[in-house]
Amino acid sequence: MNKYLDTSLVDKAVKFAVDAHANTERRGKGFPYVIHVFEAMEIAATITNDPVILAATALHDTVEDTDVTLDDIRREFGDRVASLVDAETDKPLPGENESTSWRARKQAAIDRLASAPREAKIVAMGDKLSNMRAIARDYDKKGNRLWDLFHAPGGRTDHEWHYRGLADSLSELEGTMAYAEFLNAVEHVFGRPSPECVDMGEYERSGEGYTAESYFHKDGKRMLKLYSDFVPSTEAELEFDRAGQIEELGLLIPHALRMVTDGKRTGIEFERIRNKKSFARAISEEPDRLEEYSSMFAAMCRELHSKTCARGSFRPAEERFLKAVSESGFLNEEQKSEVVRFIRSVPSTDNCVHGDLHIGNALMSDGKLYWIDLAGFGYGNPLFDLGMMYFLCLCLKNEEQLLDVYHLSSEQMRRVWKTFSHEYFEGKYTEEQVDTMVAPFAALYIIYFESKGLTTKAMMEFVKAKLLNDE
Repeated sequence: MNKYLDTSLVDKAVKFAVDAHANTERRGKGFPYVIHVFEAMEIAATITNDPVILAATALHDTVEDTDVTLDDIRREFGDRVASLVDAETDKPLPGENESTSWRARKQAAIDRLASAPREAKIVAMGDKLSNMRAIARDYDKKGNRLWDLFHAPGGRTDHEWHYRGLADSLSELEGTMAYAEFLNAVEHVFGRPSPECVDMGEYERSGEGYTAESYFHKDGKRMLKLYSDFVPSTEAELEFDRAGQIEELGLLIPHALRMVTDGKRTGIEFERIRNKKSFARAISEEPDRLEEYSSMFAAMCRELHSKTCARGSFRPAEERFLKAVSESGFLNEEQKSEVVRFIRSVPSTDNCVHGDLHIGNALMSDGKLYWIDLAGFGYGNPLFDLGMMYFLCLCLKNEEQLLDVYHLSSEQMRRVWKTFSHEYFEGKYTEEQVDTMVAPFAALYIIYFESKGLTTKAMMEFVKAKLLNDE
């Protein structure tokens, strides 16, 4: 049975829009203009059921494209609807004609939208996503010939600038399906934006890991992570892409602001988390609290692994290991087949996995816990994550590297693992049982790191013993 809704205002707005746009074609489409109006309303309705916002969406182009005035809208529908329509109406600039002032008008509209209330942004999203859908369809048919059909003097360049500016101004709607679709359509048509070049004189180095260095901006509000030269730029792209999706899962992470480059390295600028300290740093500074911090980290990991990921949005955890096995120079073909069989035998699950799980990639700040370094985030069996912790705590024997990167000795790392594994599994298994479960996954990380030159002969012997059952 359908629930009763008072649709009188929306019905009135739809009829008004149909009459206002009567006998008008959607430019270059060959169908009535009002079809765009209906699509914009459908998009807005995925975000809200507020009849005032939906009515304003129906009327969003009436003042700009027909003889209807804002006073007409105010008289028929009231001040709130009129203000929303006004916010979405493109306004001419005094003393300039339409063609020469194109960028200035669009910039003014972007600025107005950025400071507009959320309800005005919902109206705009209906309009802009409908437009972007049409552009994407036409671009697939016409390619770059499409831009000749528009008034923008700079063609594709102007349109890319415009729609990326709209994406920024509508970012308050991040987390809605409409905003995600808008971003995907913009990227489909215009491609991924080039990383912005930053002035490193504005940053101060704050830390170093094996794959990246971190810097604080002098304004105290931003933090920069630049990947090492040997790390493909795709790693930064993956981490940046995943950030918004991970936030939607309810996980606390530093908010990713933009992709950047210093001219050689690629990275991400994040909102800075103040008063932060990694679990690794906390243990190194307060070694008497090693067990306490290890237990806290175990609880944080259990919470992460209890969340479900959408398979269509993230990568499966086993993907990187299957690739690493195929490229391994250590394994022969028979051994590769054996490892692949093991990976395929792991029960597939939809649990969230970090992809680089260890005590250096979780932060404490003012009572809150944050995850960082999320390029490998995906879904799968949590044992894949635990394999990384095992690898770092029990397989990595290089004291200098452990102290440099994790600030802890190998003996401290062993103690971390002992407490962590006991707390993570809530004491349900003996140390030997945990080792039997997790050690093969640590061996997978050894195979993965083989291509990066991080493995030793002793580690490869561990692979034989724990994964290939070759004593």
